[in-house]
Amino acid sequence: MSFASPERAALSPRRAVYLIARREFATRIRGKVFIIGTIVAVALLALYAVLQLAVIDRINTTTTFKVGFSGSATALAQPLEAASPSLGFKVHVSDIATAAQGRSAVRAGSLDALVDGTPGAPQVVVKTGIDPALQAALVSLAKQNVLSADLSAAGLSPAAVESQIDAVSLRIDTLQPATAAQLQGPIIGFVMAFALYLFIGIYGGVIGQGVVAEKASRVVEILLSTVQPGQLLLGKVVGIGLVGLIQLGIIAVCGLLFIVPTGVLALPGAAIGAVAIGVMWFVLGFVLYALMLAATASLVSRVEEVSSATVPVSMLLVVTWLLAYVVAIPAIDAVSGGAVSPGLGTLTTVLSLIPPFTPVLMSIRMAAGEVPLWEGLLSIVLVLASIAGVTWLGARIYANSILRFGARIKLTDALRRSS
Repeated sequence: MSFASPERAALSPRRAVYLIARREFATRIRGKVFIIGTIVAVALLALYAVLQLAVIDRINTTTTFKVGFSGSATALAQPLEAASPSLGFKVHVSDIATAAQGRSAVRAGSLDALVDGTPGAPQVVVKTGIDPALQAALVSLAKQNVLSADLSAAGLSPAAVESQIDAVSLRIDTLQPATAAQLQGPIIGFVMAFALYLFIGIYGGVIGQGVVAEKASRVVEILLSTVQPGQLLLGKVVGIGLVGLIQLGIIAVCGLLFIVPTGVLALPGAAIGAVAIGVMWFVLGFVLYALMLAATASLVSRVEEVSSATVPVSMLLVVTWLLAYVVAIPAIDAVSGGAVSPGLGTLTTVLSLIPPFTPVLMSIRMAAGEVPLWEGLLSIVLVLASIAGVTWLGARIYANSILRFGARIKLTDALRRSS
């Protein structure tokens, strides 16, 4: 006959999970992983925004050329000035009385180039070299001048011919035009899937090391005198997972504050739904994988062995991430109007309903807007059922392993009911 301690009997399951989660949260929120990791991530985002601004400013900076024209070549001045904005630069033109004065101005640096000679065969004087864009513009204008002269000699109106050429255009009939919001959907889903992969790798390791550290220090023996193994396991996952979610939120908010106002990134209102879907799957996926990592970590007694014990779960996560490429690229291509193989679409649908793969794959598919309502609800139910099953199974492994020290415990032994 067994007797429960007064403390354990007095705690409801919800209260027990809450207390364990609060303990883990209070400990981890002040830890180096959270503080240093958040500072480094925010600093990298700020650096990215600054670098992007520098690149954009450089791209948006319009070069201005000072070009002098002398003789009959002055006929090219107005056409060059009119055409320069469409060519990506500006031109400040000036009339030069003589070629000698123009050469002196070029030598002194007050002119970038002097255009002399005839409109059909101009001579360009520069100090050290000519910008390729300016050179191409002058060549094009000279050819146009020669063409106009030939048309006039043939009795044709250059203006009429030019008008007919300008009227030629390409008509594009888009059957399913893709909006920016539609294209951003699968991209946001892919980013959230990567965030899930990254944070499970970071905080999953923290959970595993925390389990083994408590086991090695015998602190777990005190905790298990008050709470059930399943409650302890779930409380640790919830507490540490909440810290990870807060860190992700801080990084995301800082990223938006740095990037959106600068114009580096535009986040339309329609993308909010994709972000909400990503956050939901992030939470469900983290809980599912963290429970598996905590249970497998309890099989060993030393922190150094955590990585080897959790290899099966880590490899499953890697496979899931690789499958994300199979889903994300066709999803983006489909939104853009491309064709997706029917076989690939069916395989993707099936894989996204298998719980270990669901959080990552469904995050991308639902953000792309290609999932029927019933399929999305079914995937959520399957993942919640899997979390309940993993919690029960993990609690059993945890209970049969956490108080056993020494060599690594076999999974089959951990699954047996303890006497």
